[in-house]
Amino acid sequence: MSTPTILLVDAHEDSRFIYAAVLSHHGFGVVECACCTHAVELAREHRPALIVVAVALSPAPAWTLLRALKQHAETAEIPVVAVSTTGLAEHRARALELGCADFLVKPLPPLELLGITRRLLQREQSA
Repeated sequence: MSTPTILLVDAHEDSRFIYAAVLSHHGFGVVECACCTHAVELAREHRPALIVVAVALSPAPAWTLLRALKQHAETAEIPVVAVSTTGLAEHRARALELGCADFLVKPLPPLELLGITRRLLQREQSA
């Protein structure tokens, strides 16, 4: 069985570093991206098992990314977790409307992200 890869899309280098360290320590491959612009290309290239996308106060790039991921046959079925710095109800509603499997709010403990990652991947394997 191959190692599942997780694509982390977050402008904050510290967040990417912490989440990547925990995920890789627990056996996941990790691909990191600082901006939404290149995330679709990376998703198509690496075929991650899960994508984690940070939604900032100005969420337009994240919404564009989520729409693009769902429009491409190669990436449409990859579960996506949105992680918000604000936790605004309208961000949660929009993320779920755009097909996110979950919506989390920072500060997000790395082990919580690990647990959610495992749960979503187990759900995908069971389907």
